[in-house]
Amino acid sequence: MSEPSVLSENSLNLSSGNPSVESLRKILVISSTFPSAVMPTYGVFVKERLKAVAKLPGYELRVISPVPYFPPIRQFKKWYKWSQFPREEIVDGLKVYRPRYFLPPKIGGYFHPRLMYPAAKRAVEKIRAEFDFDLIDAHFFYPSGCVAAKLGEHYQRPVVITGRGEDILRFPELPVIGGRIRTSLRQTTQLIAVSEEIGKKMVSLGADPGKVTVIPNGVDCQKFQPIPMRDARRELNLPIDRPIVISVGYRLELKGFHILVNAIPKIRERFPDVLVVIVGGQASWAADYLPMIEERVRHHNIGEHVIIVGDRPQDELANWYSAADVFALLTSREGSPNVLMEALACGLPAVATPVGGIPEILGDSRLGILLPQRSVAVAAEGIVAALDCNWDRRSIRGVMEGRSWGSTALDVDRVFRRTLDEFPSERN
Repeated sequence: MSEPSVLSENSLNLSSGNPSVESLRKILVISSTFPSAVMPTYGVFVKERLKAVAKLPGYELRVISPVPYFPPIRQFKKWYKWSQFPREEIVDGLKVYRPRYFLPPKIGGYFHPRLMYPAAKRAVEKIRAEFDFDLIDAHFFYPSGCVAAKLGEHYQRPVVITGRGEDILRFPELPVIGGRIRTSLRQTTQLIAVSEEIGKKMVSLGADPGKVTVIPNGVDCQKFQPIPMRDARRELNLPIDRPIVISVGYRLELKGFHILVNAIPKIRERFPDVLVVIVGGQASWAADYLPMIEERVRHHNIGEHVIIVGDRPQDELANWYSAADVFALLTSREGSPNVLMEALACGLPAVATPVGGIPEILGDSRLGILLPQRSVAVAAEGIVAALDCNWDRRSIRGVMEGRSWGSTALDVDRVFRRTLDEFPSERN
């Protein structure tokens, strides 16, 4: 993998070589978005990066993932699961603490960092005696990054915040919230962006370009490996001889499943038996877009051409990717989309919209087709072209082997070491 890009010509030099093991680096992670036994896929990309960093020599990590308090009342299905998060747990070898805090509905979002901070600080005090951390690593600027910036100021520790999507691309335009994000951008010791788009937006919001490093998400090339297509289809009870287009993600409007369904009639002009498979469940923080998707299916009378699978375990996704001919990602907003890299790691060519970090991936034409815009007609044209193409799936897989989470962790390590080298050593 190439060196991470730093957004200034006179930026600091990045260290090279393997991490030093001269001293143990203790990293305190703040991320309200993090998997649990209750919601194992919630923020899985944060966990994967941390897990890869934890495997590097000389690192020890603790995770604080604050959870809004909600009483265990089963009738409130949308919120009940939040009451079931364990207070402490081990997630893939990472020790996770989940302090509770009060978050009133509707208005609470505007004061989210202020409400979360006391709970996070209590957790820090609890673990600090046996884990006197050197650096705070936060994920998503709002609310976690804002909380981390304040903790860093209080404990006189350097802070690295990773911007991952709408926390930088959309939230800064909101009242109250935007001001807090801009303040945190200026306070933070170093900044990581998962795409060039996010990095440039950080600078436009007032960040020092020399502090911004672009490090895209990685992919688990062990978990996501190609499986023979016929075997995968038999395993999933999918038809052997039909062209299959798959799309994976939470059922949200922004993911574009309705655009994909609306494109099916046009795709069928070239591939009459095409089958679209939609994998993913409802996001815990938003209304389910399933009724709209189903309405589009009924409107076009294409029930035999769409399968809506629902949420599936991460360990099963390689089968779904391997069973398909093309992966479609028709999203309107993205950071560094893991589903795209997972599909590519399984050798599956992709068709995707030109947003977020997608152009940085599909700029390599060996991997798929980057659509010029997000529309039904353009999506249909791109998917037909992809189905008509004889892709080298082994080559696609080979490209992604250079974008593993291990490579990402080495890039993050360089930022951490630079941060620690430059930050004053005085402590509380």
